[in-house]
Amino acid sequence: MDITNDFKEEILNSPTSIENIEIVYKKNKYDGKLVKVNQSPFEMTIFDDDLKDDPEHVIDFTLAEEITIKFFDGTIKSLKGPDS
Repeated sequence: MDITNDFKEEILNSPTSIENIEIVYKKNKYDGKLVKVNQSPFEMTIFDDDLKDDPEHVIDFTLAEEITIKFFDGTIKSLKGPDS
């Protein structure tokens, strides 16, 4: 999945406005709150309450088929990979 500079800027400039993030991979799905964002290299980490052993998940943009971001204002943004 290609991540645009606009997407990166939106996440980096307003991480507290994100309520929830869902990531769908070919065989797995993760759903949780954003807990960390790194600018360089660009990286997002979520906390998935359903994962008891290791609830933190670093999003793998190369393997993700779909990322859905829900904002506190009700806005929902979805990114889909080219093969989705």
